[in-house]
Amino acid sequence: MNTLKTLSNDHIISLAPAAGALEPIHGVSPRYSFVPTLTAVDLLRDAGWFPIHAEQSTVRKAKREGYQRHLIRFAKNGLSFAGERVDLVLYNSHDCGCAFKLIASVWRQVCSNGLMVSSEFANFSHKHIGFSPDDFIHSAGEIASAAGTIAERVDEMKIIEMTPDERGVFAQAAHSLMYDEPEQAPVQPNQLLDERRYDDKGKDLWTTFNVIQENVMRGGLKGLTRGGNGRLRRTTTRPVKALDRNIKLNQALWFLTEKMAELKNVEGDLSTVSA
Repeated sequence: MNTLKTLSNDHIISLAPAAGALEPIHGVSPRYSFVPTLTAVDLLRDAGWFPIHAEQSTVRKAKREGYQRHLIRFAKNGLSFAGERVDLVLYNSHDCGCAFKLIASVWRQVCSNGLMVSSEFANFSHKHIGFSPDDFIHSAGEIASAAGTIAERVDEMKIIEMTPDERGVFAQAAHSLMYDEPEQAPVQPNQLLDERRYDDKGKDLWTTFNVIQENVMRGGLKGLTRGGNGRLRRTTTRPVKALDRNIKLNQALWFLTEKMAELKNVEGDLSTVSA
Protein backbone atom coordinates (compact mmCIF):
# COMPACT_ATOMS: atom_id res chain seq x y z
CA MET A 1 0.00 0.00 0.00
CA ASN A 2 3.03 2.27 -0.25
CA THR A 3 1.79 4.03 -3.39
CA LEU A 4 -1.86 4.30 -2.33
CA LYS A 5 -3.33 6.81 0.08
CA THR A 6 -5.42 4.92 2.61
CA LEU A 7 -8.39 6.53 4.27
CA SER A 8 -9.00 6.98 7.97
CA ASN A 9 -12.53 6.49 9.30
CA ASP A 10 -12.92 10.27 9.61
CA HIS A 11 -11.92 10.70 5.96
CA ILE A 12 -14.40 7.99 4.92
CA ILE A 13 -17.18 9.86 6.75
CA SER A 14 -16.20 13.12 5.04
CA LEU A 15 -16.57 11.44 1.64
CA ALA A 16 -19.60 9.27 2.46
CA PRO A 17 -21.36 10.54 5.62
CA ALA A 18 -23.83 7.62 5.55
CA ALA A 19 -20.93 5.28 6.32
CA GLY A 20 -20.65 6.94 9.72
CA ALA A 21 -24.29 6.46 10.77
CA LEU A 22 -24.59 5.42 14.41
CA GLU A 23 -28.18 4.20 14.11
CA PRO A 24 -30.53 3.07 11.33
CA ILE A 25 -33.09 5.29 9.64
CA HIS A 26 -36.12 6.16 11.77
CA GLY A 27 -39.05 3.78 11.55
CA VAL A 28 -37.24 0.50 10.90
CA SER A 29 -38.72 -2.73 12.23
CA PRO A 30 -37.73 -3.74 15.79
CA ARG A 31 -36.28 -6.89 14.17
CA TYR A 32 -33.78 -4.81 12.21
CA SER A 33 -30.24 -5.44 13.42
CA PHE A 34 -28.00 -2.41 13.06
CA VAL A 35 -24.36 -3.02 12.18
CA PRO A 36 -22.37 0.20 11.56
CA THR A 37 -20.45 0.32 8.31
CA LEU A 38 -17.37 1.47 10.21
CA THR A 39 -17.48 -1.79 12.19
CA ALA A 40 -17.15 -3.63 8.86
CA VAL A 41 -14.40 -1.23 7.77
CA ASP A 42 -12.41 -1.92 10.94
CA LEU A 43 -12.83 -5.68 10.46
CA LEU A 44 -11.51 -5.44 6.91
CA ARG A 45 -8.66 -3.16 7.91
CA ASP A 46 -7.57 -5.63 10.60
CA ALA A 47 -7.60 -8.34 7.90
CA GLY A 48 -5.20 -6.34 5.71
CA TRP A 49 -7.72 -4.59 3.46
CA PHE A 50 -7.15 -0.83 3.38
CA PRO A 51 -9.88 1.69 2.34
CA ILE A 52 -8.78 3.87 -0.56
CA HIS A 53 -12.06 5.36 -1.87
CA ALA A 54 -15.55 6.14 -0.55
CA GLU A 55 -18.72 7.60 -2.03
CA GLN A 56 -22.47 7.60 -1.47
CA SER A 57 -25.64 7.89 -3.53
CA THR A 58 -27.72 11.04 -3.69
CA VAL A 59 -31.23 10.84 -2.23
CA ARG A 60 -34.59 12.18 -3.34
CA LYS A 61 -36.22 12.05 0.08
CA ALA A 62 -34.59 14.15 2.80
CA LYS A 63 -35.34 11.58 5.51
CA ARG A 64 -32.94 9.14 3.84
CA GLU A 65 -30.03 11.58 3.94
CA GLY A 66 -27.25 10.11 6.04
CA TYR A 67 -28.54 6.55 5.73
CA GLN A 68 -28.35 5.97 1.97
CA ARG A 69 -26.33 3.45 0.01
CA HIS A 70 -22.59 3.92 0.11
CA LEU A 71 -19.57 2.23 -1.37
CA ILE A 72 -16.03 1.85 -0.07
CA ARG A 73 -13.18 0.43 -2.13
CA PHE A 74 -10.37 -1.49 -0.42
CA ALA A 75 -6.95 -2.61 -1.66
CA LYS A 76 -4.67 -5.30 -0.24
CA ASN A 77 -0.96 -5.95 -0.65
CA GLY A 78 0.06 -8.60 -3.16
CA LEU A 79 -3.01 -8.49 -5.40
CA SER A 80 -1.58 -6.55 -8.35
CA PHE A 81 -0.81 -8.15 -11.71
CA ALA A 82 0.17 -6.90 -15.19
CA GLY A 83 -1.30 -3.42 -14.94
CA GLU A 84 -4.37 -4.44 -12.95
CA ARG A 85 -5.20 -4.88 -9.27
CA VAL A 86 -7.89 -6.93 -7.55
CA ASP A 87 -9.75 -4.79 -5.03
CA LEU A 88 -12.66 -5.42 -2.68
CA VAL A 89 -15.76 -3.23 -2.81
CA LEU A 90 -17.97 -2.91 0.28
CA TYR A 91 -21.56 -1.83 -0.41
CA ASN A 92 -24.09 -1.08 2.33
CA SER A 93 -26.90 1.18 3.51
CA HIS A 94 -28.63 2.00 6.80
CA ASP A 95 -32.12 2.56 5.37
CA CYS A 96 -33.05 -1.13 5.03
CA GLY A 97 -32.11 -0.85 1.36
CA CYS A 98 -29.54 -3.63 1.19
CA ALA A 99 -27.38 -6.06 3.12
CA PHE A 100 -23.60 -5.81 3.28
CA LYS A 101 -22.15 -6.78 -0.09
CA LEU A 102 -18.54 -7.69 -0.74
CA ILE A 103 -17.62 -7.60 -4.43
CA ALA A 104 -14.33 -8.33 -6.16
CA SER A 105 -13.28 -5.55 -8.53
CA VAL A 106 -10.49 -5.34 -11.08
CA TRP A 107 -8.84 -1.92 -10.94
CA ARG A 108 -7.28 -1.04 -14.28
CA GLN A 109 -4.39 1.29 -13.54
CA VAL A 110 -4.02 2.80 -17.02
CA CYS A 111 -7.39 4.54 -16.72
CA SER A 112 -8.04 4.40 -12.95
CA ASN A 113 -11.22 2.49 -13.64
CA GLY A 114 -12.82 -0.32 -11.67
CA LEU A 115 -14.65 -3.28 -13.21
CA MET A 116 -16.79 -5.34 -10.86
CA VAL A 117 -16.69 -9.11 -11.14
CA SER A 118 -20.05 -10.87 -11.38
CA SER A 119 -18.79 -14.43 -10.81
CA GLU A 120 -20.34 -16.15 -7.79
CA PHE A 121 -16.96 -16.94 -6.24
CA ALA A 122 -16.22 -13.20 -6.04
CA ASN A 123 -19.52 -11.91 -4.60
CA PHE A 124 -20.84 -12.27 -1.05
CA SER A 125 -23.82 -10.88 0.85
CA HIS A 126 -24.19 -10.61 4.63
CA LYS A 127 -27.46 -9.61 6.26
CA HIS A 128 -27.42 -7.25 9.22
CA ILE A 129 -29.63 -9.66 11.17
CA GLY A 130 -27.39 -12.34 12.64
CA PHE A 131 -24.27 -10.61 11.33
CA SER A 132 -21.19 -12.77 11.95
CA PRO A 133 -17.81 -10.98 11.93
CA ASP A 134 -16.06 -14.31 11.35
CA ASP A 135 -18.20 -15.15 8.30
CA PHE A 136 -17.75 -11.61 6.99
CA ILE A 137 -13.96 -11.80 7.17
CA HIS A 138 -14.04 -15.30 5.67
CA SER A 139 -15.80 -13.85 2.61
CA ALA A 140 -13.15 -11.14 2.32
CA GLY A 141 -10.52 -13.89 2.46
CA GLU A 142 -12.32 -15.74 -0.33
CA ILE A 143 -12.03 -12.65 -2.53
CA ALA A 144 -8.30 -12.40 -1.80
CA SER A 145 -7.93 -16.10 -2.62
CA ALA A 146 -9.85 -15.61 -5.88
CA ALA A 147 -7.39 -12.97 -7.12
CA GLY A 148 -5.31 -15.58 -8.92
CA THR A 149 -8.35 -17.00 -10.70
CA ILE A 150 -9.49 -13.51 -11.68
CA ALA A 151 -6.00 -12.71 -13.02
CA GLU A 152 -6.10 -15.90 -15.11
CA ARG A 153 -9.47 -14.95 -16.59
CA VAL A 154 -8.18 -11.48 -17.44
CA ASP A 155 -5.12 -13.01 -19.13
CA GLU A 156 -7.43 -15.27 -21.17
CA MET A 157 -9.48 -12.26 -22.27
CA LYS A 158 -6.31 -10.46 -23.37
CA ILE A 159 -5.39 -13.15 -25.90
CA ILE A 160 -8.87 -13.56 -27.42
CA GLU A 161 -8.91 -11.54 -30.64
CA MET A 162 -12.26 -10.11 -31.72
CA THR A 163 -13.41 -9.67 -35.31
CA PRO A 164 -15.11 -6.38 -36.25
CA ASP A 165 -18.48 -8.16 -36.35
CA GLU A 166 -17.92 -9.67 -32.90
CA ARG A 167 -16.97 -6.30 -31.45
CA GLY A 168 -20.11 -4.87 -33.01
CA VAL A 169 -22.29 -7.56 -31.41
CA PHE A 170 -20.60 -6.96 -28.06
CA ALA A 171 -21.26 -3.22 -28.32
CA GLN A 172 -24.89 -3.80 -29.30
CA ALA A 173 -25.42 -6.08 -26.29
CA ALA A 174 -23.85 -3.51 -23.98
CA HIS A 175 -25.98 -0.78 -25.55
CA SER A 176 -29.11 -2.80 -24.75
CA LEU A 177 -27.98 -3.12 -21.14
CA MET A 178 -27.47 0.61 -20.97
CA TYR A 179 -30.82 1.68 -22.46
CA ASP A 180 -34.27 0.20 -21.86
CA GLU A 181 -35.33 1.48 -25.30
CA PRO A 182 -32.17 1.23 -27.45
CA GLU A 183 -33.89 2.60 -30.55
CA GLN A 184 -34.44 5.89 -28.70
CA ALA A 185 -30.94 6.10 -27.24
CA PRO A 186 -28.93 9.28 -27.88
CA VAL A 187 -25.89 7.30 -29.07
CA GLN A 188 -25.40 4.34 -31.37
CA PRO A 189 -23.85 1.01 -30.27
CA ASN A 190 -20.72 1.56 -32.36
CA GLN A 191 -19.93 4.72 -30.36
CA LEU A 192 -19.27 2.55 -27.31
CA LEU A 193 -16.19 1.26 -29.17
CA ASP A 194 -14.56 4.71 -29.40
CA GLU A 195 -11.15 4.55 -27.67
CA ARG A 196 -10.19 7.28 -25.21
CA ARG A 197 -6.44 6.59 -25.21
CA TYR A 198 -3.76 5.02 -27.40
CA ASP A 199 -3.38 2.02 -25.06
CA ASP A 200 -6.98 1.03 -25.87
CA LYS A 201 -6.54 0.50 -29.60
CA GLY A 202 -6.26 -3.28 -29.26
CA LYS A 203 -9.01 -5.52 -30.62
CA ASP A 204 -8.77 -8.24 -28.00
CA LEU A 205 -11.71 -9.05 -25.72
CA TRP A 206 -10.21 -7.46 -22.60
CA THR A 207 -9.50 -4.14 -24.32
CA THR A 208 -12.91 -4.16 -26.02
CA PHE A 209 -14.58 -4.78 -22.65
CA ASN A 210 -12.64 -1.95 -21.00
CA VAL A 211 -13.37 0.54 -23.76
CA ILE A 212 -17.10 -0.21 -23.68
CA GLN A 213 -17.26 -0.24 -19.88
CA GLU A 214 -15.53 3.12 -19.60
CA ASN A 215 -17.79 4.71 -22.23
CA VAL A 216 -20.87 3.34 -20.47
CA MET A 217 -19.84 4.32 -16.95
CA ARG A 218 -18.11 7.65 -17.54
CA GLY A 219 -20.34 9.05 -20.26
CA GLY A 220 -19.09 11.95 -22.35
CA LEU A 221 -20.24 10.55 -25.70
CA LYS A 222 -21.79 13.03 -28.13
CA GLY A 223 -25.26 12.17 -29.41
CA LEU A 224 -28.71 13.36 -30.42
CA THR A 225 -31.96 13.27 -28.51
CA ARG A 226 -35.47 14.26 -29.54
CA GLY A 227 -37.06 17.09 -27.57
CA GLY A 228 -40.70 17.62 -26.73
CA ASN A 229 -41.21 19.54 -29.96
CA GLY A 230 -39.94 16.56 -31.96
CA ARG A 231 -36.73 18.28 -32.96
CA LEU A 232 -33.34 16.67 -32.54
CA ARG A 233 -30.88 18.38 -30.25
CA ARG A 234 -27.28 17.67 -29.39
CA THR A 235 -26.54 16.02 -26.07
CA THR A 236 -23.72 14.36 -24.16
CA THR A 237 -24.17 11.13 -22.23
CA ARG A 238 -23.81 11.44 -18.48
CA PRO A 239 -21.68 9.31 -16.17
CA VAL A 240 -23.46 6.63 -14.15
CA LYS A 241 -23.54 8.07 -10.63
CA ALA A 242 -26.26 5.98 -8.96
CA LEU A 243 -24.37 3.30 -7.05
CA ASP A 244 -26.93 0.53 -7.53
CA ARG A 245 -27.01 1.12 -11.29
CA ASN A 246 -23.22 1.37 -11.35
CA ILE A 247 -22.88 -2.07 -9.78
CA LYS A 248 -25.66 -3.60 -11.87
CA LEU A 249 -24.21 -2.38 -15.18
CA ASN A 250 -20.63 -3.22 -14.20
CA GLN A 251 -21.49 -6.78 -13.27
CA ALA A 252 -23.73 -7.27 -16.30
CA LEU A 253 -20.86 -6.21 -18.56
CA TRP A 254 -18.47 -8.60 -16.80
CA PHE A 255 -20.99 -11.42 -17.25
CA LEU A 256 -21.35 -10.54 -20.94
CA THR A 257 -17.57 -10.58 -21.35
CA GLU A 258 -17.21 -13.97 -19.67
CA LYS A 259 -19.91 -15.42 -21.94
CA MET A 260 -18.17 -13.98 -25.00
CA ALA A 261 -14.92 -15.60 -23.83
CA GLU A 262 -16.71 -18.94 -23.45
CA LEU A 263 -18.13 -18.70 -26.96
CA LYS A 264 -14.75 -17.80 -28.45
CA ASN A 265 -13.04 -20.67 -26.60
CA VAL A 266 -15.66 -23.14 -27.85
CA GLU A 267 -15.20 -21.77 -31.35
CA GLY A 268 -11.43 -22.29 -31.04
CA ASP A 269 -11.90 -25.85 -29.82
CA LEU A 270 -14.20 -26.66 -32.73
CA SER A 271 -11.70 -25.23 -35.21
CA THR A 272 -8.98 -27.45 -33.74
CA VAL A 273 -11.20 -30.52 -34.02
CA SER A 274 -12.11 -29.69 -37.64
CA ALA A 275 -8.46 -29.31 -38.54
